[in-house]
Amino acid sequence: MAFETDRPRSVTSVFVCDDSPAERFLMGQLIKERRNLYLAGAASSAVGAVQAIEAAQPDVVLLDHLDHNGDVSIIVRAIREAAPGVKLLIRSGLPASQIVGVSSADGYVAKAQDPASLWQAIDEVAEGG
Repeated sequence: MAFETDRPRSVTSVFVCDDSPAERFLMGQLIKERRNLYLAGAASSAVGAVQAIEAAQPDVVLLDHLDHNGDVSIIVRAIREAAPGVKLLIRSGLPASQIVGVSSADGYVAKAQDPASLWQAIDEVAEGG
């Protein structure tokens, strides 16, 4: 018997993790407006989000670089252990070159970029690019 979900297969589920309530709300609203995206959940800290990510098993996690003691690879590793198939996309106000451990994620997108760049980055990491 096949397991059914409340989203079509062609839709990418996205979990948002950002310490800013405004950013979480904005990302959630923007994701909800996209036909090919599904908001799987949101959390204010990556450490607190690991269990929620494990339960939701999203396709992509949008992860703010903050709250990881300066090294994003620590939380990337914890999320991958909880949800091995998830793709991690760092979304930050800092340039990638200033984020320790950014290469451990599947991609990076700057917060200042237009939404089209974010959608493209989500699509690329979800497809394994």
